Amino acid sequence: MMINVFPRLPKLLRVSTLLLLLLFGAFGCSGERDGGGIIFPRAFAIAIDDLGWNEGSNISAEDGPYRAGLRRNMDVRDYRPIVEVGRAVGVRFQGLFVLAEMDRENVVATLATATQAGAKFDNTANIDDSQIETMNYVKDNAAYLEFGIHGVGHEHWENGKPTRAEWYDMENDQPWPEEDNREHIKVFKAIMAQYGWTPENGQSFPESFVSCAHAYYWNPEGSYSTGKLMRDSGVKYANINFRSIMEANPPLEFGGGFDHGLLVINRRQYGNNWYELTSLPSEPIASFKTDIIESHWPNWLAQDDFLQPRLNQRWIDFFHEVQATRVRYLAKNTEQFSSQWLYTRFATVTEKKRGEVDIDNTNMPDEACQENFLGNMVLAVALREGEHVSRARLDGEPVVAYLEEAGFGYIYLPPLKKRRYKFKYEMGEEAMPTYVNHTGTYNIYTFQPSPEGLVIDLETYGTQVMEVKTSKKPSAVRSSNPHLKVLGHEYDQASKILRVSLYGRDMQGERGIINIAF
Repeated sequence: MMINVFPRLPKLLRVSTLLLLLLFGAFGCSGERDGGGIIFPRAFAIAIDDLGWNEGSNISAEDGPYRAGLRRNMDVRDYRPIVEVGRAVGVRFQGLFVLAEMDRENVVATLATATQAGAKFDNTANIDDSQIETMNYVKDNAAYLEFGIHGVGHEHWENGKPTRAEWYDMENDQPWPEEDNREHIKVFKAIMAQYGWTPENGQSFPESFVSCAHAYYWNPEGSYSTGKLMRDSGVKYANINFRSIMEANPPLEFGGGFDHGLLVINRRQYGNNWYELTSLPSEPIASFKTDIIESHWPNWLAQDDFLQPRLNQRWIDFFHEVQATRVRYLAKNTEQFSSQWLYTRFATVTEKKRGEVDIDNTNMPDEACQENFLGNMVLAVALREGEHVSRARLDGEPVVAYLEEAGFGYIYLPPLKKRRYKFKYEMGEEAMPTYVNHTGTYNIYTFQPSPEGLVIDLETYGTQVMEVKTSKKPSAVRSSNPHLKVLGHEYDQASKILRVSLYGRDMQGERGIINIAF
């Protein structure tokens, strides 16, 4: 059984990542789950645009910003549904923020192109303690809501007149001056700093980006592009609708590529318009052509608070439906999604004999390996009633995590290098005796069991619980990183599950080694 088969490319074609992407584009993406044996699933993710506004009204008809399209003010209650759904399904959703109306010091006035008011921008009327409450909530719930960059004011203004959009001139199919765009980044950072989100306080710049109105300057072979701007600032991941910038010749058919080190992946919207309340994708999941899909803040909000739990449940049911398909699985976070996206396009997984799998990762672009874009590869098996994965080894070493959900066993492999691997697994009535039960949104990079204990290399977000299956009660749990704190742990003898409460200081991820001593 061969999954995601691509012919080998001559070495000459590996010189340019762009050429590699375009050539592979002719073959499309397989990654589909078949009827038996090992499954190489496509990751699934959703982006949530336009978070961060204080006022919801769309005033684009008056040359103002589009905002969220809701005639009311926004507050912390409007972020809770995202976190609640994320906690219920074990996913850290990608949130994209516009920060102009979070500005407490009117630094936006220093950037004339950022708002309709230009140098006369005055945000005093918007500012009170509620913004601090909101931003604290976002930081405290980094386990389920990612803080990503969307923009400062969403459009580009000159003399009070807007042009779509903030990062690229869509109306004239040309980039804005590089110097101006870099000033937008500086202002975004300045607003973050007003809430204490600075490197000095252990907070990194966002790792994820979506350009406003999909206005993006795709130019991987040139000296400047939106990708270069963002990568220079520390951003690693982006997703846009490539059809919005066809004049720039993005890799539409392949579905993504690298632009000056920024991994840019194509996305689409499937029936939930940006201004619609309580709006989920209306098209069948099986018809989705992209691995990441588009949503906007109002889609997650009900008309009134008493209706919100019902909407939350609809979103939870939607994600459960995704997880139950044979085509996809729910990526835990943006890093894991992006990593699996790369694997399903450049790696091959071959199971010639049940339980013995060849993985060939030699066609992975150097850019992906050099920039540490590769995290876990995820494989899966369909489970019969009472059946489990009882053993799983990659080149003789234990896998880093495992999860049973929706009738599948999901197997998380460590980050792969650019080489070939042998993966072996066995099915049985008993699950593996020791593993990380991947119910959280963290990333597990290595898992090393020994008679003395367990050593786990991980990156975590915010405050969450890591579950570890082990037959031995631990005597101590420690972290190698003082900013990756072990808040506590408890062991349940009946289930043989150790629950470790973790806190990572950096919203964008805090990495360290967790030592569990027996």
